Amino acid sequence: MAGLYALTYDDGPGPSTEALLDVLEAAGARATFFLLGRNLCEAPWADGDVARARALVVRMLRAGHRVGNHTMTHRFPIEAGELVAEITAMDGALADVAREAGVALDGVPFRLPYGVRLEAGAMDPRLAVAAGQGRAHVHWSADFEDWTLAAGDGARLGGEMIAHVRACAAVGRDAVLDLHDSGTGGRWGYARPATVEATALLLAEARVAGWRWFLAPRAGG
Repeated sequence: MAGLYALTYDDGPGPSTEALLDVLEAAGARATFFLLGRNLCEAPWADGDVARARALVVRMLRAGHRVGNHTMTHRFPIEAGELVAEITAMDGALADVAREAGVALDGVPFRLPYGVRLEAGAMDPRLAVAAGQGRAHVHWSADFEDWTLAAGDGARLGGEMIAHVRACAAVGRDAVLDLHDSGTGGRWGYARPATVEATALLLAEARVAGWRWFLAPRAGG
């Protein structure tokens, strides 16, 4: 059975985003980028070069990638009113860049920072806040903690990604891979060279195996 996989990247744009876009373009593949407002609107990873950050997102949109909302600051925990404000502000930032790109946004998917969390067995209260804004959290089938990896870890990461898609294909399940093309400015920094290398390895294997990419979430999802 042919594998179906979606590549999703959180926290961008960042210093590895351009190389990642090059890899995706060369393979004719598309991805969903859950962008972080601070990295787009303030660009600390580029010493405040906001024009560079915007140009990367313009390129994403014009190339047919999907952009998503990953909030403005990646804060957790966060009060309900602050989360609503961050979702709204990030939607506005994405709409502004889309206008520059000359691209109409066909819905903006949403992903919670750190994904869905369980607190003492209770469901993440941010889900209800997002639902109140008409948004559903876009989850993943595997996260690879690629934000912790060094530049030399790309081959290992690529092998893990390939194994996951293969395992999903074996049971007729779509694979949604959670990766990161930047960071939040903490201890792991912003650059993600291992992720770029691993993506190239996965795309090469996908061509051989006949796996097909899709954009997450699916249309209407």
